[in-house]
Amino acid sequence: MIVPRPRKVAIPRLLHVGEDCLRQVGALLSAHDFDLGQVLVGSGPGPSRAFAEGVVAELRAAGAPVRHHSHLTGRLDQAAALAGEIIEEDVTVAVAVGGGRVIDTVKLAAARTGVDFVSVPTTISNDGISSPVASLVGKNGARASHAARMPAGIVMDVAAIVSAPARSLRAGVGDLVSNLTACMDWRLADQAGEDRYDAFAAMIAESAARPALELEDVSSAQSQTVLAHGLLLSGLAMAAAGTSRPCSGAEHLISHALDARLTTAAGLHGEQVALGTLVAAAAHRSPLLDALQQLFFRIGLPTCPEDLGLTRHQLAAAMEGAPATRPERWTILSERCLRPGEAAELVAEAFPPAGSTVRQLAT
Repeated sequence: MIVPRPRKVAIPRLLHVGEDCLRQVGALLSAHDFDLGQVLVGSGPGPSRAFAEGVVAELRAAGAPVRHHSHLTGRLDQAAALAGEIIEEDVTVAVAVGGGRVIDTVKLAAARTGVDFVSVPTTISNDGISSPVASLVGKNGARASHAARMPAGIVMDVAAIVSAPARSLRAGVGDLVSNLTACMDWRLADQAGEDRYDAFAAMIAESAARPALELEDVSSAQSQTVLAHGLLLSGLAMAAAGTSRPCSGAEHLISHALDARLTTAAGLHGEQVALGTLVAAAAHRSPLLDALQQLFFRIGLPTCPEDLGLTRHQLAAAMEGAPATRPERWTILSERCLRPGEAAELVAEAFPPAGSTVRQLAT
């Protein structure tokens, strides 16, 4: 009889959600035993830079030496350069202030060098704020996922999140509810003997996502709380599983395939994933499809390919190529996109005929 090994889940030792708390980052880190001997702060060149400068000023006022990089855009070579600097300069803690691209860049650099990583999101457009996975663009221009670690600390400033564009919040909803189809794929892979399903991790991921199905908008504080809590729990689900499986299935492979095929992304990551989630729900013949379509229409996520400027042929082609983006990840597409024309049939199942319902997504 094989006795399962005890589960070990690394959870953040600092989790703080508050109003106007960016200028408290240094005090919070000190209070939770982070070593501020040499701090590296990463941000993007856009709106996150101003938020990061406030964090840097507070850390320096507290006496911590800080190195600030404000040019991060989610590239693998940037993560490698940061990792080298962390080693050369004896950095003791790495802090990312910004969106998913910034967070994933610093996250991977910290994971590869073994230093504590602190996530300070200024937008919640995806589950990267707390996940043990980093999605970065390589030198060939393709985006790929890399194993990292869950943050040792997460500081979420509600005021910063509220200031983010509504479109990024909607994208976060798209990424969150994809947990539901991802877990369907995971169970399917287990049944096919292609993976091992973890009911505990899946329960966390599905429990994180289900409240989002009832959202009426993304503008209220209550809606944003549901989104933030759901994305934080999604990171915990992945950490518990030791894989991104609870939050990434066919819908994410479709998004990856779109990224690889298009010169310019059709939409934000969460928007593309939302479209893929509708395809996956239709492929599973799940009653969830109707609830997802209603949610997406209410809050302004794409409900058909045309909403992202895609043709149905382009989406079907991406679906056919999706399994090759991660050959080891068995999903519903591994069973239902095998013969010619099957992807186009799935597109027809997932979406009503193109017509007057096509919307231009708001920024």
